[in-house]
Amino acid sequence: MSRTTAGILATAALVAILGCGSLAWWWLRPAVNPGVDEGRAIAEAFLASLRAGSPKEAWESTTAEFKSAEGREKFVGRVKAHPWLLEPMEYSSSQEVKVTDVDRLEFVFTGAKSGNPVRMLLGHEQGQWKVDRLSH
Repeated sequence: MSRTTAGILATAALVAILGCGSLAWWWLRPAVNPGVDEGRAIAEAFLASLRAGSPKEAWESTTAEFKSAEGREKFVGRVKAHPWLLEPMEYSSSQEVKVTDVDRLEFVFTGAKSGNPVRMLLGHEQGQWKVDRLSH
């Protein structure tokens, strides 16, 4: 086999390996968003923890980024300052929003008594979906 043929074969093998690796990464990469039903259930569980008087448990179900941005005491204080977060919430909608040029799924709930909206984004961390952002 000549050097030229060996070089062509090596290049073709390298391209095939890189192509298969890229395809495998694309196929196996984690989803940016959960399904609507799955995300809604996670958001509802978070709100249920708040309603049950367990803001620390709710805080534990958030991403590291959420925890870094808002410490546990600050979060507990925010919940106390907004008691309507503890009232029953009704699922309103889910919609795509852009966050740093990435389409994310936002879950919106409305306070059954106050009518105040709560918006949540979920993030994928350690194989689980968790609350990543909360706004009200």
